[in-house]
Amino acid sequence: MAAPDVQKIREPIVSCEQCGTCSSACPVTGVDGFNIRRIEHAVQLNLLDMVAKTGVQWVCTMCGRCEEVCPNGYLIMDTTRGLRKLTPAELMPSVAPCQDTCPAHINIPQYLRLIAEGKPAEAYAVIREKVPFPGVLGRVCAHPCETTCKRAAVNEPIQICALKRYAADHADGAGDYLGVTAPDTGKKVAVIGAGPAGLTTAFYLRKKGHAVTVFEEKDKAGGMMRYGIPFSRLPEDILDKEIADIAGLGVEIKLGRKLGRDFGIDDLKAQGYEAIFLAPGLQLSRKIQLEGSDAADVLWGVEFLKDVADGKAVALKPKVVVIGGGNVAVDVAMTALRCGAESVVMASLESREEMPAFEWEIEEAVEEGVDLLPGWGPSRILTDGGSIKQVELVQCTSVFDDAGAFCPMFGEDKKIVDADQVILAIGQAADLGFAAERADAPVKGGLLEVDTASQAASQGVYAGGDASTKAPGVPGTIIEAIAAGRRAASTIDQALGGDGAIDEQLWKGQGPDVAAYERRRIEGFASAPRGEYEKLPVEERKGNFNEVARCFEADAAVQEAKRCLQCDLEVKLALNGSGPAA
Repeated sequence: MAAPDVQKIREPIVSCEQCGTCSSACPVTGVDGFNIRRIEHAVQLNLLDMVAKTGVQWVCTMCGRCEEVCPNGYLIMDTTRGLRKLTPAELMPSVAPCQDTCPAHINIPQYLRLIAEGKPAEAYAVIREKVPFPGVLGRVCAHPCETTCKRAAVNEPIQICALKRYAADHADGAGDYLGVTAPDTGKKVAVIGAGPAGLTTAFYLRKKGHAVTVFEEKDKAGGMMRYGIPFSRLPEDILDKEIADIAGLGVEIKLGRKLGRDFGIDDLKAQGYEAIFLAPGLQLSRKIQLEGSDAADVLWGVEFLKDVADGKAVALKPKVVVIGGGNVAVDVAMTALRCGAESVVMASLESREEMPAFEWEIEEAVEEGVDLLPGWGPSRILTDGGSIKQVELVQCTSVFDDAGAFCPMFGEDKKIVDADQVILAIGQAADLGFAAERADAPVKGGLLEVDTASQAASQGVYAGGDASTKAPGVPGTIIEAIAAGRRAASTIDQALGGDGAIDEQLWKGQGPDVAAYERRRIEGFASAPRGEYEKLPVEERKGNFNEVARCFEADAAVQEAKRCLQCDLEVKLALNGSGPAA
């Protein structure tokens, strides 16, 4: 983003004494070349416009600590003192970056502040205002919020995701924070798929007073939250509890009922459903033609994870090769180790830096003993008498073309890997047979085509989640599916005569007095390291699906939350013109 034009300031009425107090207070001095003395010098010489164009102010966190400690008020950016007035547009978005990046726009700074004050239940209420799955997200969210956390300019971002889990796990009386359900409207909505998008849509529509029935083809609700994520990362009881909260509001969940097999869209319309939300998810493995892939010991990633989640006896042979570099492949690899494999090799077309799986998942897989072979694709599976003996891999020289499209190119080098079982986890696909040749459920590129702002597919039919088209650059994650469910619920409510307002005020407390809030740096603030939670020792993970990540202890959670720069307060100060950040 280009730096904005900046007005030159008038001559300051005081001069800088070069005492260095501001540099000592600044939490980002020395980070990426940032030096507060450049700001001091620029103020003195009327050259802040030049500094702005260098991009220096994008490092600044607007914390105001330099202004707080300046002995002569030289750095106070207040127009009444004759100095330049900074605007929030010059330094950050209109809300804190973490909240702005969160697809559901959870008020992250506020729930961190409450945790820092020792109030996890109240923090939980703030989170529930935007999502129905705090405990799930606190364990498996992609946490894009942490990529924009301005604390990273100091040292490391806040553990936003883990603190969400802390709030969810310590929310005594959590049932008090489910909010209220509006009187029945007499309107009926059908939701297809009990994954994160479908259940979120059902949750908010029920709270608006509509009768909602969720149809799920499997024996349990949860979608890929249950059947795609190992219980070692997302325990089943956590998911069950939060689904029970949704059902407890009066959402009817019909299991073992598949659209296209047991009923059709026209059947739903004939039964009086005035809106239909399609969220079937990506429940199938993407298939490829590969020599030897018809061998009995070749499994497919999504189906393998589903069988394990269903409790089926999945006995693996000693040497397993997993093909793929995404999150499903990583989950397959770690699950294989828990199901009896003695060694697991994971080969991916992508280089280590290009692998689409989350970095923290890859690191955990390596920690558990998965052997990575990045930059190698499958050539053929070698068998003898129907039994797998080896996998032949070919070097992948590039995965994407110049335009960024998937277009793998291969070299001459080949590698042979011993194996007696292969699991192909190269992607996911949707079962959209129910939409064949239907104008009201258009399909494009193997996905349900929707308006990404409203999730509408046609009049009365909506879709969301992984099986629907998304805005460019939007990944298929649980938090994105929840965000799509929120958009769909708002749109559907409006179509049914409501106001579309699904936001709630579940936290009854009052935020801090922004102008008077203490923003001085406490001793050790800038150097406080990112807190780390404990994990189950590696040697205790094999042969079971006990949860690996442990929850923060109370003291550690409070200390981690206190590392927050509280950017939201700085934005409010700037918008109100009531403090140094103005």
